[in-house]
Amino acid sequence: MAGKKFNNKSKNYINVTLLIRQGTNIQKPSLEQKFSLDAGESKFVEYGNATNIFLNGLVLEYKDKSSQSLTNAREEVIATGVAPTFDWVLNTHSVITINSTNGLDISASN
Repeated sequence: MAGKKFNNKSKNYINVTLLIRQGTNIQKPSLEQKFSLDAGESKFVEYGNATNIFLNGLVLEYKDKSSQSLTNAREEVIATGVAPTFDWVLNTHSVITINSTNGLDISASN
């Protein structure tokens, strides 16, 4: 199993879906795992198993107070690689911070 710390620095309650790569093949459909983060909350989340340890993407879902609608942002890995690819961001860092709900505004650190 793999795991990462997720920080929600936004002002919104967020439903997060982790898109988990099946082995090393980014072309296969991603496995999914869901969790939620309140505004300002941090949480360590374990995901995958012994063979499915890489993230393939993120989906953030939240209620937009100004438009009174349910909004989501989704980003998926389309190629593996080194900095600054999304694959590198997701899979070489132990902390993912959601900075805001303006699109997929995230940062990563160790």
